[in-house]
Amino acid sequence: MVTGDESIAAGLAAHPAERWHALFAAVDALTPADREVTWEGGRENAAGVTQLPYPVYGEGFLRVVRLLGELAVVPFDWPGWTRASPLFPEGRGLAEAPVADACRLATAYVRGERFTDGALESGLRNGALDAVVERLRRWFAEERPGRGAS
Repeated sequence: MVTGDESIAAGLAAHPAERWHALFAAVDALTPADREVTWEGGRENAAGVTQLPYPVYGEGFLRVVRLLGELAVVPFDWPGWTRASPLFPEGRGLAEAPVADACRLATAYVRGERFTDGALESGLRNGALDAVVERLRRWFAEERPGRGAS
């Protein structure tokens, strides 16, 4: 389990610059419509069974989530971290935090969606996912080892 700030930052640096460019381009390409989340389900079918409501995310947003998952999601006790971190849920203060905290916050939302439908929508609405991407951009541009090679 990767938990230390330096280990997480080293893991980020191991990804090629092209992958980071793909993430940032996907984020930059998001339109307001891509950020809209609709909910389906919640209706009773003919057999009397009600399907629970679930969020429907746009393809552009899901591309960003996939790239975040590949680049920045790390294995650690994210449920415990969310209970104790002042960065969760909105990401306030993330700009000044170690880049590892951006990964932790990204992990909490990406993994959280598996357990709670709408976790990603929450991170989208409260600005946390934008804060994650902005912190990763700054790390990429200013802190990443070998950044002159991009």
